[in-house]
Amino acid sequence: MGLFTEKEVEFLRLHRIGRLATTGKAGIPHVVPTGFHFDPEGEVIKVGLHDYRGQERLYVRHLRVNPQAAFVVDDLVTEPQWTPRGVTVKGPARIHETGGEVLGPGFGPRWVEIVPNWVSSWGIDADPFAPPTPPRKRVEPGQ
Repeated sequence: MGLFTEKEVEFLRLHRIGRLATTGKAGIPHVVPTGFHFDPEGEVIKVGLHDYRGQERLYVRHLRVNPQAAFVVDDLVTEPQWTPRGVTVKGPARIHETGGEVLGPGFGPRWVEIVPNWVSSWGIDADPFAPPTPPRKRVEPGQ
């Protein structure tokens, strides 16, 4: 296991919707809910793309200008009490032109891969009202 704890991996494998945050050259944030697949072996988030009225999605245009992204997956456990939990990842995103069809029904060939270099969570490995877990960062060789 690298950046993710076992409980975070389990949480991400059980969920299918997250929120992708990007910014373009103007620096204005954009957040969109999207389906995703977590690849625990590669420790990457895979986001499939639907054809959107023949236009390239705004987040794809943003990623072409600024390839950094954040992705949040969260939920509420309401039994026996209101209990928030979730995982946040940040890192570079790569746009792939082929292979996205395998990510789910209706997806086209293009897809986005987020390679986390920063991970934090709340309510997964600890009490949901405790501070989030300290972020874990990927250290690249030579840093």
